[in-house]
Amino acid sequence: MADNPKLTVLYEKLRGKVFELNKDQMSIGRRDGNDIVIKDASLSGHHADILRVERDGKTVYILRDNDSTNGTRINNLPITEQELKNSDIILFGGVEVLFDSNDGAETQVGSTTVTIDISQLDSNTSTVPRMSSLDPFAGTVDKKNVMFQRLMLGVYVLLAVGILGVIGFLIYYIMNM
Repeated sequence: MADNPKLTVLYEKLRGKVFELNKDQMSIGRRDGNDIVIKDASLSGHHADILRVERDGKTVYILRDNDSTNGTRINNLPITEQELKNSDIILFGGVEVLFDSNDGAETQVGSTTVTIDISQLDSNTSTVPRMSSLDPFAGTVDKKNVMFQRLMLGVYVLLAVGILGVIGFLIYYIMNM
Protein backbone atom coordinates (compact mmCIF):
# COMPACT_ATOMS: atom_id res chain seq x y z
CA MET A 1 0.00 0.00 0.00
CA ALA A 2 1.44 3.41 -1.00
CA ASP A 3 1.91 6.37 1.32
CA ASN A 4 -0.92 8.85 1.82
CA PRO A 5 -0.56 12.23 0.12
CA LYS A 6 0.76 14.98 2.34
CA LEU A 7 0.59 18.72 2.77
CA THR A 8 4.02 20.19 3.58
CA VAL A 9 4.04 23.71 4.97
CA LEU A 10 6.30 26.19 3.16
CA TYR A 11 5.23 29.17 5.30
CA GLU A 12 8.24 30.47 7.26
CA LYS A 13 6.76 29.99 10.75
CA LEU A 14 5.92 26.32 10.16
CA ARG A 15 8.31 25.39 7.35
CA GLY A 16 8.64 21.62 7.01
CA LYS A 17 5.54 20.68 9.06
CA VAL A 18 3.80 17.76 7.31
CA PHE A 19 0.11 16.80 7.45
CA GLU A 20 -0.88 13.37 6.15
CA LEU A 21 -4.18 13.26 4.23
CA ASN A 22 -5.56 10.02 5.68
CA LYS A 23 -9.34 10.55 5.60
CA ASP A 24 -11.94 10.79 2.85
CA GLN A 25 -12.67 14.38 3.91
CA MET A 26 -10.34 16.62 5.89
CA SER A 27 -11.17 20.11 7.06
CA ILE A 28 -8.60 22.89 7.30
CA GLY A 29 -9.03 26.07 9.31
CA ARG A 30 -8.17 28.24 12.28
CA ARG A 31 -10.74 26.80 14.72
CA ASP A 32 -10.36 23.72 16.89
CA GLY A 33 -12.41 20.84 15.53
CA ASN A 34 -10.88 20.95 12.05
CA ASP A 35 -8.73 17.98 11.02
CA ILE A 36 -5.86 20.38 10.31
CA VAL A 37 -5.89 23.40 12.62
CA ILE A 38 -3.55 26.27 11.76
CA LYS A 39 -4.00 29.16 14.16
CA ASP A 40 -3.09 31.97 11.77
CA ALA A 41 -5.21 35.10 11.40
CA SER A 42 -5.19 34.81 7.59
CA LEU A 43 -7.17 31.53 7.74
CA SER A 44 -10.91 31.42 8.27
CA GLY A 45 -12.44 29.31 11.03
CA HIS A 46 -13.34 26.57 8.53
CA HIS A 47 -11.25 27.67 5.56
CA ALA A 48 -11.30 24.69 3.18
CA ASP A 49 -11.87 20.94 2.76
CA ILE A 50 -9.85 18.29 0.97
CA LEU A 51 -11.95 15.43 -0.38
CA ARG A 52 -10.66 12.02 -1.50
CA VAL A 53 -12.82 10.69 -4.34
CA GLU A 54 -12.65 7.98 -7.00
CA ARG A 55 -12.70 9.16 -10.63
CA ASP A 56 -12.29 6.75 -13.52
CA GLY A 57 -10.90 4.10 -11.17
CA LYS A 58 -8.30 6.49 -9.77
CA THR A 59 -8.13 8.15 -6.36
CA VAL A 60 -7.99 11.95 -6.66
CA TYR A 61 -8.02 14.78 -4.13
CA ILE A 62 -10.29 17.78 -4.49
CA LEU A 63 -9.61 21.05 -2.67
CA ARG A 64 -12.74 23.07 -1.91
CA ASP A 65 -12.69 26.61 -0.49
CA ASN A 66 -15.49 27.28 2.02
CA ASP A 67 -16.10 30.95 1.10
CA SER A 68 -13.08 31.89 3.21
CA THR A 69 -12.32 35.56 3.84
CA ASN A 70 -8.82 35.53 2.32
CA GLY A 71 -9.49 32.81 -0.25
CA THR A 72 -7.66 29.71 -1.38
CA ARG A 73 -5.23 29.60 -4.30
CA ILE A 74 -3.59 26.78 -6.20
CA ASN A 75 -0.40 27.76 -8.02
CA ASN A 76 -1.35 31.41 -7.36
CA LEU A 77 -4.77 31.10 -9.05
CA PRO A 78 -7.90 31.63 -6.91
CA ILE A 79 -10.15 28.57 -6.71
CA THR A 80 -13.48 27.53 -5.28
CA GLU A 81 -13.01 23.82 -6.03
CA GLN A 82 -10.24 22.08 -7.96
CA GLU A 83 -8.55 18.71 -8.29
CA LEU A 84 -5.07 18.68 -6.76
CA LYS A 85 -2.04 17.54 -8.73
CA ASN A 86 1.30 16.44 -7.32
CA SER A 87 3.52 19.44 -6.41
CA ASP A 88 0.68 21.97 -6.44
CA ILE A 89 1.40 25.01 -4.27
CA ILE A 90 -1.65 25.85 -2.16
CA LEU A 91 -2.20 29.16 -0.39
CA PHE A 92 -4.70 29.09 2.48
CA GLY A 93 -5.03 32.81 3.23
CA GLY A 94 -1.37 33.65 3.85
CA VAL A 95 -0.12 30.12 4.66
CA GLU A 96 1.62 28.38 1.76
CA VAL A 97 1.75 24.56 1.53
CA LEU A 98 2.89 21.94 -1.00
CA PHE A 99 0.63 19.05 -2.04
CA ASP A 100 2.80 15.94 -2.30
CA SER A 101 1.21 12.77 -3.67
CA ASN A 102 2.03 9.56 -5.45
CA ASP A 103 -0.47 9.54 -8.30
CA GLY A 104 -2.69 6.47 -8.23
CA ALA A 105 -1.70 5.56 -4.69
CA GLU A 106 -4.14 3.66 -2.51
CA THR A 107 -4.75 5.26 0.85
CA GLN A 108 -6.02 4.08 4.18
CA VAL A 109 -8.74 5.80 6.15
CA GLY A 110 -7.85 7.06 9.60
CA SER A 111 -8.45 9.99 11.88
CA THR A 112 -5.98 12.72 12.68
CA THR A 113 -6.47 16.09 14.32
CA VAL A 114 -3.55 18.48 14.37
CA THR A 115 -3.53 21.85 16.16
CA ILE A 116 -0.83 24.43 15.57
CA ASP A 117 -0.66 27.80 17.32
CA ILE A 118 1.73 29.95 15.29
CA SER A 119 0.90 33.16 17.17
CA GLN A 120 3.68 32.45 19.68
CA LEU A 121 6.46 31.84 17.16
CA ASP A 122 9.19 34.48 16.81
CA SER A 123 9.62 34.61 13.04
CA ASN A 124 7.39 37.13 11.29
CA THR A 125 8.57 36.49 7.75
CA SER A 126 6.88 34.54 5.00
CA THR A 127 7.65 33.08 1.62
CA VAL A 128 4.22 34.29 0.56
CA PRO A 129 4.21 37.64 -1.21
CA ARG A 130 2.11 40.39 0.33
CA MET A 131 -1.49 40.33 -0.77
CA SER A 132 -1.03 43.94 -1.98
CA SER A 133 1.40 42.62 -4.60
CA LEU A 134 -1.61 41.09 -6.37
CA ASP A 135 -2.87 44.61 -7.16
CA PRO A 136 -2.16 45.39 -10.85
CA PHE A 137 -1.48 49.03 -9.92
CA ALA A 138 0.76 48.27 -6.91
CA GLY A 139 4.01 49.40 -8.54
CA THR A 140 2.71 52.63 -10.10
CA VAL A 141 2.95 54.88 -7.04
CA ASP A 142 5.80 54.58 -4.60
CA LYS A 143 4.89 56.71 -1.55
CA LYS A 144 8.47 56.98 -0.29
CA ASN A 145 9.62 58.15 -3.71
CA VAL A 146 6.82 60.76 -3.87
CA MET A 147 7.73 62.05 -0.39
CA PHE A 148 11.41 62.31 -1.35
CA GLN A 149 10.53 64.19 -4.54
CA ARG A 150 8.36 66.67 -2.60
CA LEU A 151 11.11 67.20 -0.05
CA MET A 152 13.68 67.87 -2.77
CA LEU A 153 11.28 70.27 -4.53
CA GLY A 154 10.90 72.19 -1.26
CA VAL A 155 14.68 72.39 -0.83
CA TYR A 156 15.09 73.66 -4.40
CA VAL A 157 12.37 76.30 -3.91
CA LEU A 158 14.02 77.53 -0.70
CA LEU A 159 17.40 77.60 -2.41
CA ALA A 160 15.96 79.58 -5.35
CA VAL A 161 14.27 82.07 -3.01
CA GLY A 162 17.54 82.48 -1.10
CA ILE A 163 19.53 83.10 -4.27
CA LEU A 164 16.94 85.63 -5.48
CA GLY A 165 17.10 87.34 -2.09
CA VAL A 166 20.91 87.61 -2.25
CA ILE A 167 20.74 88.94 -5.84
CA GLY A 168 18.05 91.44 -4.82
CA PHE A 169 20.12 92.60 -1.84
CA LEU A 170 23.22 93.03 -4.03
CA ILE A 171 21.25 95.07 -6.59
CA TYR A 172 19.77 97.25 -3.83
CA TYR A 173 23.22 97.73 -2.24
CA ILE A 174 24.88 98.64 -5.54
CA MET A 175 22.10 101.09 -6.46
CA ASN A 176 22.33 102.87 -3.09
CA MET A 177 26.11 103.32 -2.97
